[in-house]
Amino acid sequence: MRRMTLDVEAGQVSAELAHRGIPPRAKVHVLVEVPDDTDPPMAALAEAGGAFDFFADEPDLYTDADIIERFR
Repeated sequence: MRRMTLDVEAGQVSAELAHRGIPPRAKVHVLVEVPDDTDPPMAALAEAGGAFDFFADEPDLYTDADIIERFR
């Protein structure tokens, strides 16, 4: 079994397969990933969802006074 990765536009898949010598009647397994630039990053999703809102009511566990400076 030959494996290859194509990084082409959907309309160019057949032409790219033909260019690589794959016969038109060959069976192929295709994984399609459609990037959507409108999706917000994960951090924005978490913030918008309010999952971490409870931190606003939590006391700070550590302050600058807790820093231990160590020398090597």
